[in-house]
Amino acid sequence: MKILIFEDEPLAQERIKQIIDKFRPNWEIVGTSQSIKDSRLLLQNNQSIDLIISDIHLADGNCFDVFENQNRKIPIIFLTAYDQHALQSFDHYCIDYVLKPLQEKRLIDAFEKFEELCVSQEGKSNENALLNQVIEKLNGKKFKKRFLTKVGNKMLFKEVDEIAYFYAEDKIVYLKEIGSSKKYIVNFSLEELENQLLDPSIFYRINRSVIINLEALIEMKSYHNGRLKLIVQSSDDMDLIVARERVGHFKDWINQ
Repeated sequence: MKILIFEDEPLAQERIKQIIDKFRPNWEIVGTSQSIKDSRLLLQNNQSIDLIISDIHLADGNCFDVFENQNRKIPIIFLTAYDQHALQSFDHYCIDYVLKPLQEKRLIDAFEKFEELCVSQEGKSNENALLNQVIEKLNGKKFKKRFLTKVGNKMLFKEVDEIAYFYAEDKIVYLKEIGSSKKYIVNFSLEELENQLLDPSIFYRINRSVIINLEALIEMKSYHNGRLKLIVQSSDDMDLIVARERVGHFKDWINQ
């Protein structure tokens, strides 16, 4: 089984390789790339490819540009930090659509779907069923509209449009209110907020400790080591820095 990996984050690329080496040691990774240009060259130079694992947002743009005008039907497992491209991915022989942060079991499940479709006599039916599952998932997904917080002995709700950002400090997660320096404790981890509770078209995790609200963003500035510094509608002096490995994805997200 010959595999290509299109992934612009070195750590994510290495993670995919480790999972393949551990659970599919007979698969051969014949090439990796981080950009649209290099991905196109890999496709041109490798005519016998069984599977592509591709992040949707590469270093120089959207991976769908790689697959335009491709006559070959190569199965693709798409990886991404947000789910708004799910339906578009099925225009490109999508086998599965895996949301980041990448979980080992979830990627292995995608491998199994690929293997089932490769040997199935009803591949087309399976593909349509998978599409229907994705549509049902997207249509049924609900995001939180408000958060219950505690201030002293008082309990109160904060609507999501009142929140400038969430941040973690000393294992406690806070939300910061738009237009003030007030902060409130929330009883969720950043992982739960990012993966389950917040709308990914509005909220983005810029680094390990902070998730920002796009609606609260005022300004972006270049920061040292290829990072970005963000200014939001909140009266505090906390530095909101986009991690270097997330800058490309963050810019794509802003331009969605």
